[in-house]
Amino acid sequence: MMKNASLAAAFALSATMAFAEEAKKPKEAKPTIDAAQTVTFTSTVKAVDQKTRVVTLVGRGGEEVTFTADQRVKNLAQLKVGDEVTVTLEESLKARVLDPGESPPKGSQTSKLDTAPIGAKPAGVASSDVHIVATVAAIDVPNMVVTLKGADGKTFPVKARSKANIQKLKVGDNIDIRATKSLAVKVTTPDQKK
Repeated sequence: MMKNASLAAAFALSATMAFAEEAKKPKEAKPTIDAAQTVTFTSTVKAVDQKTRVVTLVGRGGEEVTFTADQRVKNLAQLKVGDEVTVTLEESLKARVLDPGESPPKGSQTSKLDTAPIGAKPAGVASSDVHIVATVAAIDVPNMVVTLKGADGKTFPVKARSKANIQKLKVGDNIDIRATKSLAVKVTTPDQKK
């Protein structure tokens, strides 16, 4: 009996010491993403047909793009051959794994469109902001794929870039994800004084 009590006491002491040592270790940080990119390109109006709304643009490298301007382009009449069209695309993605017990934020989706006033050169900015919380539904380490499940129950696979990060995740983790995108188009008349 005394031998069993001594064994139990020794086990309890060693377990307590092991838990104390584990508590001293810094928590391994969960993976996060904070990425952004901006791309800007400028082209020149080569041709514009006001009746058919067909516009041809020429890029700096000589490549041509022809398209039909949507009816929402309300200032097409101000577009002239030689005008410069500058397009800027900005995108960002932020994601973080929520701490256990942390209340997930409510998801949202917004979009906005601003355009130039009537009579001005064509211009506009379209932007969108999507905020979701997804749950890790499955992890395929050999193929570097994490399957996320949205609040609507739909699942979608995401290719991981880092094996070290994928190994820090576990099924059931909640991930707070925010993606923003902005597309700005501006038309200017180049300065003729040279």
